[in-house]
Amino acid sequence: MKIELNNEPVSLSDDTKSVAELLADRGVKSGGTAVSVNNRIVRHSDWEHTMLHEGDRVVIITAAFGG
Repeated sequence: MKIELNNEPVSLSDDTKSVAELLADRGVKSGGTAVSVNNRIVRHSDWEHTMLHEGDRVVIITAAFGG
C-alpha cells in the first residue's frame, strides 16, 4: 500500500493496516506523539482502530523534550 507520510511517498508492507501498526513499524513511541490522517487528528485511543487506505495522507508529529 502506498501512502504519503509527512509529505513523502511511502510504501507500506501488507501487514501495516492501522495507525498503531504504522507507528510500531516506524519505531515511533506513543508519548508526545500526534497523528493526523487526511487532515483529521486521530486520538490516541483510536490508533488501533483507525485503518489506513491507499493514498492516505498521514502526518506524525513528535514533541522534542530537553533544553
